[in-house]
Amino acid sequence: MPASVSPPGPPRAPAPGRDRHGGPGGVSRFRAAPVLLALATAKEYRAALSPLGAPAPPLPGRATPWRRGGRDFLVLVTGVGPVAAAMAVGRAIGEARGELAGVVNLGICGSFDLAMAPLGAVTATTAAIFPEYGLRRDEEVDARGIAFPQAVIDGCDVYDRLALDPAGAATAMGLPLPEGVVTGAGLTVAGVTASSAREAALRAAYAPLTEAMEGFGAALAAASAGLPFLELRSVSNRVGARPPDGWDLPGAFAALGRTVAILLG
Repeated sequence: MPASVSPPGPPRAPAPGRDRHGGPGGVSRFRAAPVLLALATAKEYRAALSPLGAPAPPLPGRATPWRRGGRDFLVLVTGVGPVAAAMAVGRAIGEARGELAGVVNLGICGSFDLAMAPLGAVTATTAAIFPEYGLRRDEEVDARGIAFPQAVIDGCDVYDRLALDPAGAATAMGLPLPEGVVTGAGLTVAGVTASSAREAALRAAYAPLTEAMEGFGAALAAASAGLPFLELRSVSNRVGARPPDGWDLPGAFAALGRTVAILLG
């Protein structure tokens, strides 16, 4: 296990109203409670949730209740980027006083490997990685270089990544993980990769499958509250130089909508 990976720790005492076991990203069992559905933008929200009868996209940072098929949800537009995602998800968790079944982060992403995760594929993140944290030397970043973790969860230091368990998190929240999702590590960046050189450096350093802008921030907020976390994204583009023919936004939005329809039943 890489030194900067935070392994699951021993279980904490469950909060009132729920029964839990496992560490961050691990399997948890909760009594009936809302699931928080977090998306970065209103466009992603409309593609994923509006066809299912969700309310109009709420203002960024304001979670709104929604009931579908006898199940309660909170729907949230976080705003773009890891800081906005962490703040919005953390606020929603706080306002719910932790009484949530878990957090699902939905959206689109770029793919580092179109053979494994082609345009329109749906991915589930197995490790949320923030490659911009730590001590930077030229193009290299040492996550432990400043010797301060971003958080300590269940006794484990969190530097630049969180291990995730998509199947376990979905089970804990009582949601069916759609078949055919491609699993792999997901990079969360504040600045989207727009050059072949940067793409190659990130690929060599982290062996990621996808790149997006909110996963690590949302995952850290959920893990800090002891909640299961699931990140599902559809591929809209190839990471790197961003040529026009390397994009399919309509296809990615359509795939996201189909996936969420299965996820929510």
